[in-house]
Amino acid sequence: MSSINKILVIGAGIAGPAVCYWLKRFGFSPILIEKFANVRKGGHALDVRGVAIDLVKKMGIYEKICNMRTQVEFGRYVDAQGNILHEEKGERFCFRQGEDVEIIRGDLVEILIDAIEGVPCYFNQLIESIKQNNDDVEVQFKDGRIEHYDLVIGADGMHSITRRMVFDKDEYKLINLGAYFSVFSIPNYLNLSHTEVQCEANQKLISITSDKNPKMAEAAFMFRGHNVLNNIRDEKEQQKFLCDTFQDFGWEASKILELMSYSDNFYFDSVMQVKMKSWTKGRVALLGDAGYCASPLSGQGNNLALVGAYILAGELKQAGGNYTRAFNRYNELLHSFVEANQKLGLWVSESFLIQDDVSKEIAEERSNKIMEEVKIASNMISLPDYE
Repeated sequence: MSSINKILVIGAGIAGPAVCYWLKRFGFSPILIEKFANVRKGGHALDVRGVAIDLVKKMGIYEKICNMRTQVEFGRYVDAQGNILHEEKGERFCFRQGEDVEIIRGDLVEILIDAIEGVPCYFNQLIESIKQNNDDVEVQFKDGRIEHYDLVIGADGMHSITRRMVFDKDEYKLINLGAYFSVFSIPNYLNLSHTEVQCEANQKLISITSDKNPKMAEAAFMFRGHNVLNNIRDEKEQQKFLCDTFQDFGWEASKILELMSYSDNFYFDSVMQVKMKSWTKGRVALLGDAGYCASPLSGQGNNLALVGAYILAGELKQAGGNYTRAFNRYNELLHSFVEANQKLGLWVSESFLIQDDVSKEIAEERSNKIMEEVKIASNMISLPDYE
């Protein structure tokens, strides 16, 4: 193997473990670090679809994903009084077709971590600075340690610290799509069974889903809002923002918000896209949401991460470790796929959170169009064969 061997990967979400898998398989020595103390459990449901299906089959984890998949059998739209407007089978309700499979984020991360046995993984690792030299990258950790790596890959999400440390502010744009998204677990007080229920009106949406654990449900909120939080990362401010926004919504909003304060896995963020001309700079590359977040509403974030991980590692192998050539190819090969999925993310965000109540006709027409657009975007790349 070339002189490029020791590669630091920052972020143990989906992109990080995925690129570690391919790097190791292609003969490199990746090291994975994560700022949190352990792998985060739970989270919202993700779809694996399109060309990403071929990748997880190559990785030998498709069957595991299927075994741990969600099992939502029915989807239901209701109005603010709880009256049923429209019902669909679970697969169609969630815009899946063919071999597409939905899985809880934490379950997919766990499968990916298990697939990289032998790759050093260190948690509770915070970085103070990243300094590039001619021959390597010097990384200083919060505890004072200084380590040297041949390359650094930032797979640390939409709010990437790697991106802020390495790239100038004029080298990336965070595009706010004017909406917010929140998800957390609550007791299944509606006694739902393998069912998701949605209520959408006045540019706001609430869904409750109960899947394999009959005692628990996942509540999700989406809404348009022009107000800006003083501190987008402050959980108390986030929860107050939700309460203020949905106080007069109706349906089950008041009860869900009451249960929210007892949840131990509350998540909240703005719906954003990350746009960059280049996801690489020197010896540092960005991967997944850190470089090209398509928005949570696209349903394609994890698929972009899986595809990007394969291409980045594969091009490093193909280039014999010539990282400049590999990074150029990574940017070149992935850009059209990213653009297609960011257009999808923008379109989906405009299709939901409408002014009027969702009628059966609106729901059916939207489902048909989204399924068509998702199928196109998720297959908008031909994967090279690096083996």
